[in-house]
Amino acid sequence: MKNDFKYIDLFEEMLLSEKMSSQNTVRAYRKDIELFINYVHKELQTSVLKITSNNIRRWLLYLNKNINLSRNSHSRKISSLRVFYKFLVADGYILNNPAEEIKSSKKYMTLPKVLSIEEVLKLIKAIYPLNNPRAYRMLALVELMYSSGLRVEELVSLRLNSINFNNATIFITGKGGKERIVPVGNIALKAVKEYLNYRNEYFCLNKKSIWMFPSNSSKKGHITARRFSQLLTELSREAGLNDLKISPHILRHSFATHLLSGGIDLRILQELLGHSDISTVQIYTHVVDNEKKKALRFHPLENNI
Repeated sequence: MKNDFKYIDLFEEMLLSEKMSSQNTVRAYRKDIELFINYVHKELQTSVLKITSNNIRRWLLYLNKNINLSRNSHSRKISSLRVFYKFLVADGYILNNPAEEIKSSKKYMTLPKVLSIEEVLKLIKAIYPLNNPRAYRMLALVELMYSSGLRVEELVSLRLNSINFNNATIFITGKGGKERIVPVGNIALKAVKEYLNYRNEYFCLNKKSIWMFPSNSSKKGHITARRFSQLLTELSREAGLNDLKISPHILRHSFATHLLSGGIDLRILQELLGHSDISTVQIYTHVVDNEKKKALRFHPLENNI
């Protein structure tokens, strides 16, 4: 039983080296599997290698009873166990995957929060009065994310040579090591160029740093997703938008929704966002539909009925 946590380490190593999974994905898997192993040891007093499908069902019932598991969380935990046990089967630790026959709950469709175009502009305008090197960096970060719809991890880990200023494109290595090239707008390019005037002097003690947004205090060598989120929260406060709880994800969702409202083809949007499954992108059509319904409230006949 003590060796069970060793399998998580091996599983994590496989995800990072073979699947090229993101750190966030790996953390989510690890959290779910550690939770399961702790239950197996405490309640069943056995090893994860001796688990049956019924044991997994009992665990899910246990979670529902004790922490009121949402349908989305329920599905994610089943998915985590499926991938974990698939790894154990592939590496010869067990013969069958006990999680394979567990059915996931139907997911709720939670519409992503988005900002209006006016709110995005208000957020950006709040940066200008600050007029210092950190403000130029923040402007570059926000403009790039809203211009190209990058994931936050993709944004903060951009390399210095990732942007082709001549072709107005960004080379990105995304989830699972998948590479893509996305266009970037002139306003965002201008913001990056202005920031680069300050990069070496104010943010880069290591002159050989390969990162577009280096950080002297980060172990990764570049500004972290968490730090950017903190800066975005501070900026939201400056812009008077604190109640919207703006996050990097909301900026990315806003990028996608505004493009879709403008008539972009769903397949092209899928490529820009780096999603492998178009169904992941289709949720934005529901956001646009919702906005259209809201707009109907201002129709003259609606107000006279």
